[in-house]
This record gives sequence, structure tokens and C-alpha cells, in this order.
Amino acid sequence: MSTNDPSRDWFAPPSNQPSQPPPQPPQGPQPPLRPRRAQRGQPRGEGPAPFGSGPRPRRATHPDQQVWPPARREPVVGSTQPIPVIPSAGPLPPAQPAFRPGPPPPSEPAPPPAPPPAAPAPRRSRTLLLGVGALVAFALGMGLPTADRYLFYTSGQPSETVHVVAAGRPLTFEHVTWKSAIEPMKAPEGSKPLAPDKLWIKITVTRTAVDKTGAVLTGSPKLTVHDRQGRKWMVETLRDDMPTDGHQVGQAYSFTSVAIVPKAVAGEVELHLAPNITYRSDTPTDKLLEIKPEDEEKRARNDVLVFRR
Repeated sequence: MSTNDPSRDWFAPPSNQPSQPPPQPPQGPQPPLRPRRAQRGQPRGEGPAPFGSGPRPRRATHPDQQVWPPARREPVVGSTQPIPVIPSAGPLPPAQPAFRPGPPPPSEPAPPPAPPPAAPAPRRSRTLLLGVGALVAFALGMGLPTADRYLFYTSGQPSETVHVVAAGRPLTFEHVTWKSAIEPMKAPEGSKPLAPDKLWIKITVTRTAVDKTGAVLTGSPKLTVHDRQGRKWMVETLRDDMPTDGHQVGQAYSFTSVAIVPKAVAGEVELHLAPNITYRSDTPTDKLLEIKPEDEEKRARNDVLVFRR
């Protein structure tokens, strides 16, 4: 059988296949059928069911096998379907690259090599730095508010008007004559022992009213001692026997104060005395809080007497 006939349809049967099936030979006598087993629900004793009354067995069929008319067996080398001829298109063209790299850019100078990473600091140094940072932060936290309060205080305090008094000499100022003396002294009774480099000094201040106005200016002055570098130490009153109501004109009144200073500057510290020139003992009680223009002018001067040694 030839499968290369171009005029034959794809699904047409071969030309040598007969259109009518060949006659079948007559079948011989069939063997007797085996009696069927009585079905459930059928009474026993009845004979088998007549032939053809039961289900007929079905013949197995294959979907790829011709059923009717029966096909004649073909040799193994044959084929039932033609293979279409595929015209040759020649060899495939070579694959073109999707991207053609251009010429390389001009070479640039290589960057200098990066410096080697620094070795990590030892943990002890890091702990030390953290400690120093904490101390600095604490100092700033404590010092900044103090500096701010000091600046606020000094902004409301006028600068001092200094009056220098020669060593051992008195000075008459605002109706009162002032004189001072400084000398070492023993520790007062009941005081705590001092460090070996500290020393007690006694300051004796004498005041004398030169007129009636000076006799009523009985306000206590403010005392401090300073060295030549500008360091300052506070002074505490030890004994004060001066009357508070009024002084006698021309009569000297004294009071004693003490201070603790370093031994190295005990012979050079000088007394700074700021007299109270606004309080008068004859002022009525209802006018004690009254502020007069002349008193404001005196406070603005901030007079200080410096007694040299």
C-alpha cells in the first residue's frame, strides 16, 4: 500500500480496501450453556432462565481500532497516515548578540588606597572617656545655673566705688570716721582645730561720729578681707557693744570680727568695709520702708573703703 498519493484525502481509506466485508463462514453448533445459579429472591427448584433473557456480555473495543468494516491487517512497515513533506528552509542564520559593547572608556587613575581602619580603643580607655564625659556633664549642669544666678545678681548690683585708706590711717566718710587694725589671734574657745596652713586673724574696727547725722547712722557695715590676687574670705562678728539707738558725737565705738585665711597671705590681706549710709536710727517706724531719692543715689554708688596694710 502506498501512502504518498497526493490526490488521496488524509482520512480516506486505502484504495485496496474492499467496500463490503467478506462473507463469514457458518458457525458450528454451540456447546450447551451452563445452568445459571439461582438469583437471590428466586425460589429454588425452578429451572434456569431461558437463553437470551439474561444480560449479554459486552465485547471490549479499542478506540484506535477500526470497528466496521473490519480492517485488514497491515505489515509492520506500513503506515495508515501520510506524513506531510516539510520544505527545507536552509540552515538557520547565526544568532545575533542582543548587545554589542562599545569601545571601553578611557582609563582613569585608580583612587588612592583607603587608609587601614584604626584599631579599636581599649575598653579601659573607653570607660575612662565615659567617666570624664560624665564629670564634664555634671560640672556643666551644676556650673551653668550658678553662673546664671551670679550674672543675674551682678546685673542688679552696681559696680563698687572704692575709697583707699592708707595703712594705719583713719578715713572720714559720710559723717563717720573709720579706722581698722588686723592681727593674728588664737583660736576662739569652742572652735574646731584648723588645718596646718590656716590661721585665725582678728579685725578691730573703730567708728566715731563727727556730727549729729553721723550719730544716727548706726547701721552695721559689711566686712570682707581680700588678698592681692583678688581672692576673698568672709568675716564674722565676734563682739559688738555699740549702741543701736544713737551715738555720742566724738566718741569712738569699736567692734571685733574674726576670719580664717591661709598663713601665706595672713600678712597681706586687706579689709574691705562697705558702710551703711542709708539707715538712720531716728527714722519713724511707719517710714522705715520708704525709699527716698537721695537714698537711691547713695545705694547706686556702692561705696567701699579699702584699708591698706
